[in-house]
Amino acid sequence: MPAAIVVEHLEPVLSPWVFLEYKHAASLVGGLLVTNMKDERERACLEPFAEAVEESIGELAGSEEILVLDPQAGEALSPEDFHRFKYVVVGGIMGDFPPRGRTRKLLTEKLGASARTLGPCQLSVDGAVYVAWRVARGDPLERLRVALGLTLKQGFLEVKLPYCYPVGEEGVVFSRELGAYLLTLLEEDEAYAAASGRIRSVADYGCRLEIPRVEYEVAAGRIVELGELLRGARSRLISER
Repeated sequence: MPAAIVVEHLEPVLSPWVFLEYKHAASLVGGLLVTNMKDERERACLEPFAEAVEESIGELAGSEEILVLDPQAGEALSPEDFHRFKYVVVGGIMGDFPPRGRTRKLLTEKLGASARTLGPCQLSVDGAVYVAWRVARGDPLERLRVALGLTLKQGFLEVKLPYCYPVGEEGVVFSRELGAYLLTLLEEDEAYAAASGRIRSVADYGCRLEIPRVEYEVAAGRIVELGELLRGARSRLISER
């Protein structure tokens, strides 16, 4: 049986942004296991679309059964990996730009597990789950395409997302619900965090986000195959030696 794709939650709070990425990830792959969810209220918020458990993946399986998707790993994920391991783990981490290597510190090294990369660019959680799912189905990682950044446009308002987003048959893989949240409610949540020193959890909303309906455009950056990015990363590594 192929390995299950798991998200190990590593943020202190299940913020609306993280919640919407998990929700979208589950919709893309037909269900999801989210581990390390310590807050009972937040676990309840995920129950409609995911299995959420309190235990870390390291408590559920031995390190030899776990493969971590780590941007700093030296070897790329392959379809064969899904028959070598029991769990393929995506870090439930909000992206930093530039990246700070938190997956390596919080997952790979902590678990003592094997690791593979999805390429040198930083993916969202739902994007990483989607790419792993495509590889599990037999698609070579090198042939999958990503957009180098997105810009959300609503009239004169623009939100730039400097991450990589997969491109499937129907276009860029991106949560329209998350886009609406970023354009409407994110500013309010950030103001609340600045004033209170506390990040608002989706549980504070009673697990129900009332996101206003908005029309907006999604403009993708340059679209490339992951193989091009992987080859470029290898060339830079060789030149630095």
